[in-house]
Amino acid sequence: MKNPTHKPHTAVISVQLEVHSLLDSGECSGNIIKAEILKDYGIDPAFLTTVSGFTLDDCLSKLKSKLEDLKNEHDE
Repeated sequence: MKNPTHKPHTAVISVQLEVHSLLDSGECSGNIIKAEILKDYGIDPAFLTTVSGFTLDDCLSKLKSKLEDLKNEHDE
């Protein structure tokens, strides 16, 4: 049997966006901005995206890099 890690792989990322108003303390108020408002700005509040690789290792390396890039944007 062939090693399945040597086959192409795809990671599916499901994104669900919520924008909250903040309290004076900086904490989320729990009030979520309606999806229609996000759509008015051209933002889809829920979507799927993928990361593909030639092997499992390649796919996971690319996924890790993409997630690290997203985290680094948040930390800036």
